Amino acid sequence: MLKAPVKNLYEVLVVIKPNINDNDLDKNITQIESSIKNYGGTIVKIDEPMRKRLAHKINGFKEGFYVSILFNSPPEAPNLLKRSLSISDDVIRHVIIKKEIPTS
Repeated sequence: MLKAPVKNLYEVLVVIKPNINDNDLDKNITQIESSIKNYGGTIVKIDEPMRKRLAHKINGFKEGFYVSILFNSPPEAPNLLKRSLSISDDVIRHVIIKKEIPTS
């Protein structure tokens, strides 16, 4: 009997530079989505990007676009995603959190 591949629930919160236009913002979000799918993940939910003030300056920016994406993926996908977010010019911060899947 074949075992189904393990998939975990994760949330990635990305802060994108505030000085980009809507088109580039959409491109960045699409690129993150594509990366998740390429690493074997599936998107559960994407929150609308919100421009917010940062608690402190990051790379000279006082605000940024916050984007939250909930996704299922194999356990190795978050590390691959971290690597691709780290080299993105428009991403100023990111964090990936493993979420607990509610059992009911």
